[in-house]
Amino acid sequence: MITLTHTSEMSLPKSVRSYIDRCSHEYNATDEWTKIAHMAYCVKRGVNLLPDFIEDINRHMEHPAYGDYEDTAKSSIACYIEKLRTDGKQNMTTVALPDRMTFTALFQLLTEEILYRYWERDIEDGKVECHFDDVHYDYNEIASRYKDMNPGTAKRDFLRYISTAKETLRNIDVDEESIRRKNGWSMLTKDLFGYTLWSDNAEDERTYPGDDTFIHEFNKSVEPKYQFIVGVPPMPFSGNLLSSKVVLLTLNPGYIEEVNKDKCLAMRASEKEQLLYLMRNALNFCGEGIYDTYDCSRIQGDYYWEKAFSHLAMEAYGKPSTENYHPIYKDIAFLQLIGYHSVKFRYSAGIRHMPSMLFTNLLVKYLATKTDKTFLSLRSETLWKEVFGEELWNRLESEGRIITKGHKGMSQAITRGNLKKDNGFDRLVNILKQ
Repeated sequence: MITLTHTSEMSLPKSVRSYIDRCSHEYNATDEWTKIAHMAYCVKRGVNLLPDFIEDINRHMEHPAYGDYEDTAKSSIACYIEKLRTDGKQNMTTVALPDRMTFTALFQLLTEEILYRYWERDIEDGKVECHFDDVHYDYNEIASRYKDMNPGTAKRDFLRYISTAKETLRNIDVDEESIRRKNGWSMLTKDLFGYTLWSDNAEDERTYPGDDTFIHEFNKSVEPKYQFIVGVPPMPFSGNLLSSKVVLLTLNPGYIEEVNKDKCLAMRASEKEQLLYLMRNALNFCGEGIYDTYDCSRIQGDYYWEKAFSHLAMEAYGKPSTENYHPIYKDIAFLQLIGYHSVKFRYSAGIRHMPSMLFTNLLVKYLATKTDKTFLSLRSETLWKEVFGEELWNRLESEGRIITKGHKGMSQAITRGNLKKDNGFDRLVNILKQ
């Protein structure tokens, strides 16, 4: 455990060279765990450290005396990864990965290893304790898995696997406290005050710490209808995921300009305040329901879930979904694969490395392994199966805790006709009745 002082300076406290030039005096002046904590403190707050590292590498390599500077930098990053994985007691990462990966890829791997493990606790005098969950690697056990699966490609598959943070996710322990402490969405809530429900100003973008670089790159590569709109508050989940009976898995919140912009901008100030209050609570895992008792919460989503739940509400509770205090909005919460709005959805492999997606991986693991919730998958079962992992997904299916449509239709209407597979609709009704 390392103790740091909170700071508003969103940069590393020491020179970049202090973190990557293992041959320098600056590097050896500070121990590795402290330097990892320096980076973790910044990464948690969304600071993009990579450009500074790349600039330092490029600048040094212009000088003939530093021809191997990038190799030294990669070795340093690999050492930090190994410190997290084995407390530096082994050297598999430092030996095997620098020659196989670019500096950018290695730094992304370090970032993921940090984000899965890192959490903080505030203490007195403006100081913060920096903690890293223990997730130690047994490389021999990992290698034996691949040898048993496919001896012919075992070495290649093993190296490919340890080039990711999948083993960390596989073995990390998650509980409610760790989920709350690692929830970067809660850091957005300080900005969800006032009346701003829509903006096209760059300074009003609301993104999970560290997501902005990925989103900007994605948006530059796709047509406008697929671009993520970050001038409206994100909705990665709604309702209360921790207390609901059912978690509805979907893709991302849609965007209709006449609704998400025009109608929201036309709301009274009190309605805007109420909507932001509802959104803050959801992001902090203390929401009461998908909708509250005010019409503005339904207007903001164009009454989408009121319509989608109409049949289920009557079957399970005997009450129409139009009722303000309907219990269905507390018993069901939804989890988006990606929390940002768009007119149409398109997935990109790079998106899976967003910090918010890493948190979704942890959140799914917690909900699946530490609660008895049922999951309802309405869209892109393949993508959600990747998030859960095949082993966990299959286990949940065998336990009857995943309900799927059994077809590829995009409709999210929760009806007997749309949930035919394994009597999914009736199973859902019974769960809500309990």
